Amino acid sequence: MNQAYYSGISGVMTYQLGLDVVSDNIANVNTVGYKGSTAEFADLLTQQLVSAGQTPTSNDIGLGSRLQSTTTQMQNGSLLPSERFNDLAISGNGWFGVVSGKDTSYTRAGNFVFDEVQKVSGDVNSSVARLTTTDGKYVMGTMLTNYSYSGSFDYGDNSTNGVTGAYVVTDPTNEANLGGVDSQGMLEFPTRLAYPVEPTTTAQFFGNLPPDNQTHTISADVISGTNDRNRLKLTFTQSATQPATGIAWDVVATVTSNDGSIVYDTQNGQAIFDGTGGLSSCSITSMDNDGTSVAVDLGSSFNGVISIDGLAASGSSRSNGVSGGVLTKYGINPNGVIVADFSNGRQSAIGRIAVYHFQNDQGLNRIGNTEFQATSGSGDPLFWTDASGNPTTGAIINSGQLENSNVRLDVSLTDMIIMQRAYQANAKTITTGDELIQKALQMHR
Repeated sequence: MNQAYYSGISGVMTYQLGLDVVSDNIANVNTVGYKGSTAEFADLLTQQLVSAGQTPTSNDIGLGSRLQSTTTQMQNGSLLPSERFNDLAISGNGWFGVVSGKDTSYTRAGNFVFDEVQKVSGDVNSSVARLTTTDGKYVMGTMLTNYSYSGSFDYGDNSTNGVTGAYVVTDPTNEANLGGVDSQGMLEFPTRLAYPVEPTTTAQFFGNLPPDNQTHTISADVISGTNDRNRLKLTFTQSATQPATGIAWDVVATVTSNDGSIVYDTQNGQAIFDGTGGLSSCSITSMDNDGTSVAVDLGSSFNGVISIDGLAASGSSRSNGVSGGVLTKYGINPNGVIVADFSNGRQSAIGRIAVYHFQNDQGLNRIGNTEFQATSGSGDPLFWTDASGNPTTGAIINSGQLENSNVRLDVSLTDMIIMQRAYQANAKTITTGDELIQKALQMHR
């Protein structure tokens, strides 16, 4: 009877703890990034009964129950849409790393915000926005070194307010490789980021110049080193003196501003085509585009400009070079790469968000605020690698979405009923055992 009494007490205490776990899950049913817990129970030691003879079955009595552990439910929560690109959700395995001082913790809650700091003290144009949690911990990742700050760079507002200074991309790229696990740092988003001008160095021309004694022109847009879009125009007129075979055209090449008000270079030359209409030579090979040399490429033979009778006149061009642009927005792709979009239509990666993994996620220590810390049970954080051995996220990062709690309310309510009934049953065991003890005491009198 005494044992029934004490077993009931252990059961009441055990299911009280179980109800605490369930109630915590229900309280966090809408907490971003929350991972629910499951209570796991175990029996206590057993008491061996004294028996006069041997029996083929066990003859022990259990001494009650206890809460053995609480395991974390690791399945993904549902994704909630958001209007902010810096709201992130992981689909699959992995954790965001966040740091405060020397303390690193890990979370699935991607409701990140920005704080702003000047990299050059006193220079507001050197500001960067750092990705942080809502309580100020910095989100970890790899920043590229393909941009740098220039205090003299004209971001486009120097003529209006005399302001210079911006970060300038020095090596545009679409890829961003993660560094080592121990080399991750804060993620910084420059507030003034520019895509540098890439002046035109080659202009290619195509088309047909039928020998009809007419003047023909072919033009190409060329980008200057000062980020102006200029016009390179070739004007073809049949030469007064023609070769014995083929045809010769006098060429006047000009480079002007787009509106024609400024002339940067003018050259005269000649293009000679053989008897089949293919280009043999052109004496104009390059032009000055406001300080930048542009190679003039009319092709060769039938690959470029030709002169064939019976075909309609035509002309087209192709030139390299990119106009400079300024930052329009940031984005984060499914691989966690931070991509900057520019006003000239170009893009460049500047960093990548780290996603950490563990040998044993159940070994992580829950520290509150939807954060966990690594322990000897979880092992050290690591990066998954691809087939080439390069670190990879190992999951999909969804920008503009948040991972909701993975707690299922219907399951939790059912668990709550089970805990309640078990608590009541164990409480009944206590009262029944107490009544039997009282009865035994009365028999003794």
